[in-house]
Amino acid sequence: MELVEVQHNDVFCDSHVVAKKFDQKPGRIKKLITNVIEDLEVHECTHYFNPKYIIEEREYRGNKYTAYLMNRDFFSLLVMRLKGQKAVKWQIKFIAAFNAMEQRIKTADKNATDPAWVSQRTQGKIARREETDVIKDFVEYATQQGSKSAKFYYKHITNATYQALGLMVQRKPKLRDTLNLYEISEILLAERIAKNALRKYMDLERNYKDIYSSVKEDLIQFGSGLRIE
Repeated sequence: MELVEVQHNDVFCDSHVVAKKFDQKPGRIKKLITNVIEDLEVHECTHYFNPKYIIEEREYRGNKYTAYLMNRDFFSLLVMRLKGQKAVKWQIKFIAAFNAMEQRIKTADKNATDPAWVSQRTQGKIARREETDVIKDFVEYATQQGSKSAKFYYKHITNATYQALGLMVQRKPKLRDTLNLYEISEILLAERIAKNALRKYMDLERNYKDIYSSVKEDLIQFGSGLRIE
């Protein structure tokens, strides 16, 4: 689970994740959150400091739970009540995650108004459709060879591409909306490599598992080449 997420155009963290990372029982974190809420009821906040939370029913790995989604200001009040070296370590990581996500939101908003970026992003969408057409053929190819879960290759190949480029998948804002022109160009090249490799290896009638491994290796080599100084 990610440390932070975007909800209603703001950045929040899940109390369930906080409990796990701070090695606390969910019940204790919930109690501390309740205490923060009670304290806030007797203090007037300003627009410079605006702690917010959302209560939401969620499910993780088949287990349902009540989550408190906290923005950075609310989270800051909560973690001040947790002490120790481990608490400080995760306080820093969560605040860094809040800052990074906010920067990605700002970058996505800025990109959306940049004509050059929009043009490049449009080209990227066309190239992505071309790649997914080939992945569709590969899914059918793997199914014919006996694969029972070939449909997941859409996700697997996409993730392999991101990993080769040192990128991390995120749902909101979409990863590609936060990239600069150079990074979009890298993805275009990587997806072309994946597309061409899939087609070449299928033409050679190789086993689908071997094909996927080879495509991953081709992507890794491409990504390694980009990082050579």
